[in-house]
Amino acid sequence: MGCVMNKLLGGIIGAGRGSFIGFTHRAAATLRGEAEIKAGVFSSDAERCIQQGLELGIDKNRIYTDYREMIEGENQLPPGKRIDFVIIATPNSLHGIMAKAFLEGGFHVILDKPMAIWLSEALEVKKIQEKTGKIFALTHGYTGYPMVKQAKYLVRSGKIGKINSVLVSYNQGWLSPLISDPEIFKTWHLNPAISGPSCTMIDIGIHALNLVYTITGLKPEKVCADLKSIIPGNQLEDYGSVLIRYSDTVSGILNASQVSTGEGNALRIRIYGEKASLFWDQEFPEVLEMMNLDGSSTIFKKGISALCAEAKQASYFPAGHPEGFICAFSNIYSEVFKAIRCLKDNQSPDSVVMSGWDFPGIEEGIMGISFVEAVLKNNKSNDKWTSII
Repeated sequence: MGCVMNKLLGGIIGAGRGSFIGFTHRAAATLRGEAEIKAGVFSSDAERCIQQGLELGIDKNRIYTDYREMIEGENQLPPGKRIDFVIIATPNSLHGIMAKAFLEGGFHVILDKPMAIWLSEALEVKKIQEKTGKIFALTHGYTGYPMVKQAKYLVRSGKIGKINSVLVSYNQGWLSPLISDPEIFKTWHLNPAISGPSCTMIDIGIHALNLVYTITGLKPEKVCADLKSIIPGNQLEDYGSVLIRYSDTVSGILNASQVSTGEGNALRIRIYGEKASLFWDQEFPEVLEMMNLDGSSTIFKKGISALCAEAKQASYFPAGHPEGFICAFSNIYSEVFKAIRCLKDNQSPDSVVMSGWDFPGIEEGIMGISFVEAVLKNNKSNDKWTSII
């Protein structure tokens, strides 16, 4: 636009010292110099909250010990001083409650997935967002990778033809030690009161589903699920496979596991079309393979001139200079910030970023929770297929 823009001001809930996802959010939000984190709640323990906030360079007067205190305190500050947006990076059970409170308090919300732990609560968030007109974004961070954008372009431009099937898997091994010793460590992900009615599907299964939707635009319509708990005594599933019938008569399989011994963060997708197929692996995110009818492969790499405009724009560095997870997250934040600036300038953000894949939002959040509820329902029933509401 040819002018210097003031930085947006943000707050964050969660994300204290030792929080992997908290660090990711803080780094991604500030990576491009578009925003600053000025306030936050960093722990449920008041003393630890203040200590961690000070370590992050937050003014003590804007280190809050409760999210309601933060809403009240920030609204007492004049425009230009109070925060514009809040990042919510807490355990699952607080997502819907806090999102509703901050939207009603007048703040834009950037929420770590899931949107809520129940579909009914996700629908309440949607109603409040529509009433307030505030920006709501859901950080499915993998959608920010340049090669995911290139994959979407190849699908939407017809390069692979009509899609026949989609295979997506997300395998982690971080819970595997609990198989032999369930007491070796504790995590809220296995606690239904905090995680919600699901562990693995609500944690990583919806990431896999969102990746399919982002690239293909396909929505899940019916599911046939097989879930189980491999960790002794686990009340929630830690492994699951789901047959999916998508829109446009496309079939697929989604596999998600957090007890895949030795795996790191293996999110992988294969999309099979009539003309060609695509393969992308999150652990090697800068390469996208297009497999052709004749058996040859076309390899797309981050930073090359053959990429679509969106993939080029999502790259920070020239070809051969690796980027990663935080940069992908940052691409989402940058698009959210564009939408916030549009509203601050009394412009409609619709033509810029309010729908589709620029950043995941309300509809993607509801789709994810609807999927999880249908999967859980099907797994407990004798029905072969369960429709997604």
